Amino acid sequence: MADYFIGDIQGCYAGLRKALAVIEFNPAKDVLWLTGDLIARGEDSLAVLKYLYKNSDSVKTVLGNHDLHFIAVANGLKKPIRRTT
Repeated sequence: MADYFIGDIQGCYAGLRKALAVIEFNPAKDVLWLTGDLIARGEDSLAVLKYLYKNSDSVKTVLGNHDLHFIAVANGLKKPIRRTT
């Protein structure tokens, strides 16, 4: 069992998967700690969220400012800004 820490994925699904392959992450025995900004500027924020949800038993995270902005917009608390992805 190993603990791995990754920050600022920013919606870069391909990069996340490459990093997890390099460390040979095994969700059955390892824990992935994420330090915020799961979504945003990358090519596939939705794929990142789906992957993390699928492996939620082995993922721990804190929310970053991009994640909090998304939640606020989704709940009508903030308006999206022009460059929001």
